[in-house]
Amino acid sequence: MHDELLQARIADLKSKVTAGGLRAAVIRALLYAGMVGRGVDERGFEMVRRLRRSHGEMPLSEFKALVREQFLILLVAPDAALAALPEMIPPDPEVRQTALGLVKQVLAARGDITGEMAERLARIAGLLEIDADRERIPPPSIVPLSIETRAPGPRSKSARSQPQQN
Repeated sequence: MHDELLQARIADLKSKVTAGGLRAAVIRALLYAGMVGRGVDERGFEMVRRLRRSHGEMPLSEFKALVREQFLILLVAPDAALAALPEMIPPDPEVRQTALGLVKQVLAARGDITGEMAERLARIAGLLEIDADRERIPPPSIVPLSIETRAPGPRSKSARSQPQQN
């Protein structure tokens, strides 16, 4: 029975390889590039907290579930998971560059991006047909990503004055 449940879960994960849109693609790219290297420290967690906060409508439990699911998809179908990134991210080069910039920003919080991590970022950029070395990194506040693209604008005074929760 355990094997049947495991095979069903793997089949379910494989069926979701192209699902999820821009947010899931950014998390998948971040996990793929960040799976190598120095591990996780407080700076990386802080950048991920900012990323999640920039999507205030997503409860922490949903964010954790999304990260877990993207990680598992990468484990069971790594090549298909990477190949699906161009389908998950809108074809607009600026959207793709911003998405890669977010990944670079979170990874750079831990230090220089070198070695296999840099190679993995270059692979992602190649799949998205964008320049991995182009410096289009969003400011530290992290620009919100959503399925529909929107121009960053000033937040209202009331939104700035309210404390943000983790």
